Amino acid sequence: MTTQSNFPNMDTGTAGLMHEQTFNEALAVALRNRRKAWRDDETLVISERQQVFDDDRRARPDILVRSLDFYPIVVEVEFGAPAIADARSRLGNRVTGMPGLVRSAIAVGIPPEVRRWSNDFLAERLAQPNGLELRYVILSSDISGDLQEPPLMEDGIHTWPETDYIAGTVDDLAILCEYAAAPQGLVTRTTDEVAARIHSLADHLYRALPPGVADDIAQRLGQQEGIQGLRLACCIWLTSLRLHNLLASKSLVLRQNGLQSVSQLLTVSGNVLTLGGLRREWDKILAVNYSSIFNTARIALDDRIPVLAGSQVLTELSELAEHITSLNLGNRIDFAGELFPKLLDDREEIAAHYTLPETAELLGQLAVSRIALNDWSSTDAVASLKIADLACGTGTLLRAAYRHIRYRHEASGGNSEDLHRRMIEQSITGLDINSLASHMTAAALSTTEIETAYDSAHIAAVDVIGGKTGSLELIEDEQITDVTGEQARTATTHDAAPTFIPVPHHSQNLIIQNPPYSRARGDRKLFDITGITEAQRKRSVKRLRKIRDRLRTEGNEITDGQAGMASDFSALADKKLNQDGVFASVLPLTAAHAESWEGFRKTIESEYTDITTIAFTPHEGAMLSADTHMNEMLVLATKGAVGSDTKDLGASSSILNINLHKYPETVTEAYWIAKMLSAIDASTQTSGVILVGGERIGTWMVTDHLSPGFPWFVAGMQNHILAEAAGALLRSELYSAVDIRSWDLGMPMTPLQNVVDIGPTHHIVGHVSNAGEEIGAFTFYPVTPMEVPVYVYLALWGADGNSQTTMLTLPTHNGEVFADDEGLLRRMLDQRSDLFISRTLRTTSQALAAARTSELVMGGRAWTSLICNDDDVKSALLIWCNSTFGLLIRNCYAQTTQQGRATMG
Repeated sequence: MTTQSNFPNMDTGTAGLMHEQTFNEALAVALRNRRKAWRDDETLVISERQQVFDDDRRARPDILVRSLDFYPIVVEVEFGAPAIADARSRLGNRVTGMPGLVRSAIAVGIPPEVRRWSNDFLAERLAQPNGLELRYVILSSDISGDLQEPPLMEDGIHTWPETDYIAGTVDDLAILCEYAAAPQGLVTRTTDEVAARIHSLADHLYRALPPGVADDIAQRLGQQEGIQGLRLACCIWLTSLRLHNLLASKSLVLRQNGLQSVSQLLTVSGNVLTLGGLRREWDKILAVNYSSIFNTARIALDDRIPVLAGSQVLTELSELAEHITSLNLGNRIDFAGELFPKLLDDREEIAAHYTLPETAELLGQLAVSRIALNDWSSTDAVASLKIADLACGTGTLLRAAYRHIRYRHEASGGNSEDLHRRMIEQSITGLDINSLASHMTAAALSTTEIETAYDSAHIAAVDVIGGKTGSLELIEDEQITDVTGEQARTATTHDAAPTFIPVPHHSQNLIIQNPPYSRARGDRKLFDITGITEAQRKRSVKRLRKIRDRLRTEGNEITDGQAGMASDFSALADKKLNQDGVFASVLPLTAAHAESWEGFRKTIESEYTDITTIAFTPHEGAMLSADTHMNEMLVLATKGAVGSDTKDLGASSSILNINLHKYPETVTEAYWIAKMLSAIDASTQTSGVILVGGERIGTWMVTDHLSPGFPWFVAGMQNHILAEAAGALLRSELYSAVDIRSWDLGMPMTPLQNVVDIGPTHHIVGHVSNAGEEIGAFTFYPVTPMEVPVYVYLALWGADGNSQTTMLTLPTHNGEVFADDEGLLRRMLDQRSDLFISRTLRTTSQALAAARTSELVMGGRAWTSLICNDDDVKSALLIWCNSTFGLLIRNCYAQTTQQGRATMG
């Protein structure tokens, strides 16, 4: 645990007249004014009160922030260093009249000079957005249940920052009170338990259904496999039951319409939740609307479900819903998003991955901070914003963006209750091919202001069956069919609306997304979704190719089949953003480096401004999405004038490359890191370090475009000094970190392709025997020194750090003719060489970046042939590529998404 002695340079003198209690009361008033709920009910933020804890009635916490839907949090204040000891003492206490324990506390330090201020001046400063800088330390306890066994052990307390403090405003404190209330560990444990229970209930229901019913239900939910469809149905029913209870207690309109709560239904039917009773109540909800949520739930309540089995499953799900509600996780926790990946089997096939909450917080906060809006206090102005995620999953990114829009509105004095209905009906668009995902997105957004009813929402599942491409249809179209709305017309007596979701071109202020990374490679196919027929899949692939071809005809360079669907969704975002619209996306780190992403980089450079990349440099734990097992980055940029004739809009702009060494452990940390990144000032220097709480967590560097679409080589580089040196070398300069200056080398650089011809990739050359894929011109077998075969079609195919230690090396494989295409065979033989460059260089184990052979041979998976008739040029290239300078430049255009590797396409 942090001790106060670890906070240097803080005067704890007692000069001045203000009492700490006076400050606490003023701070409580300032906090209340930051949130409408706190303004409306002053008992939610109280200061200097006794008899608030069951265990210690005499204790008087400085400030207590409480709510009915998340855990209470204590704020302890002290002049000088943050009041860590006092905050620590509050953990594990139970607040009188409230369920749950105090799981988190915030220690606050006040600048000592504040004690000399008058009360009026203090109130004035606290009312200002940046009127007073406070120091914070956040403490959270790993309490697994509602009952704490004393004493709370030190190893069960997490302190952040560990040896310093973070400095922020009262606005920051208001957000921290919400973020820190429920530790992430509790959410993760709960979702694991719920997922296991849903698997069990789905299995039970599957065994009870008549043949074919499970498959029918699955298909109506956009799935093809019966058991997975039932898991999704159970999850949909669970979230709907939770929302049903909330609506029954908080929605005035639905109470007037006679909506019965789940507990009332159980009482009437003898503690059994019947399918018929639930259908009747959900139809009452649909009569008001909430169609984006309850349409899907009603579709899943198939009439053929046996009464007994269906009632058993729904009753247990209602108990599970009640248990989740009792945990007081609140609607700020992305419970649905954490549950989603535990229920799907085909996430790897469709390359759709749940965005981690910390990633969503980083991207959401940074994206909203870029939105051009003059008056955040105006409900009309804020409600006019258009934000979309066209591959929304469970809505993690949409929720993060909407949360920060609401924070800005409320901190400016606005009323989020008035805003909510208009935002849901007019402003927010969320689309996904998975009906469970769109259902969870709608449910999560609805609970933000549960008492506010709405008539329609632009949250929907979209089709990939019948030769469709899901949201990518919107590249050409300006509206798209709501699949669940269409199906609901046959599943219920209620006409769902809207059937079509409008997304006009050039209409969106913000598109925030984590698109699928699917691309056709090896045995992975596009649209390879569980249960989809091969004929259906091929129709969708054919349709996507037509969309790509039309885009290229229009001059759009973003989309590329080799880059995969992430580039298609980037082209879609580009098509929908308006002038000053914000592009905010999670992308594979290869987007910064790969040749297939060159068109994307060109477009961002030429048509966008204020370009920022954020990458995490540790190769272990550097994922921004669950289960991708690959390095990713965040890209933010602001679009220029739509329809401008010039393509040089961003030609003079630079790229801010941020490389973080540490991924945030909590949403709270992510919030603070985003705040620090927003404060980077690149006007006076071109690089620097990033500090949070006294800890160096990363570096940043501004780079200019070396040439259109050239790899953003600094993205993902841990050492910004190395990046400076590499950038200088590409400009024909030698950089000295010691002198912080560069010298002209008089040695201009040129692309490799201007010196030699680049040989074919291994996919065309051939394949290794028994490798699992039969492609290319030749089948290759390892050259074994003990054998005396006839060597005719030799290749430098594989890399071996043990044997390949000199620049003159031996072929590794011998080939046999595989293809019956004589033209292909001849092309491969014509592109043989005696100079090769390593495609998959592993700097931690391999000795050679380039090599020569004593005879002409083919390249392969690890080595690509470089073809040139000038032997002096080949020898010079061999030495250059293996030199320090050559290796330094290689880092500029190689893909460094695997630790120790510098891969080239």
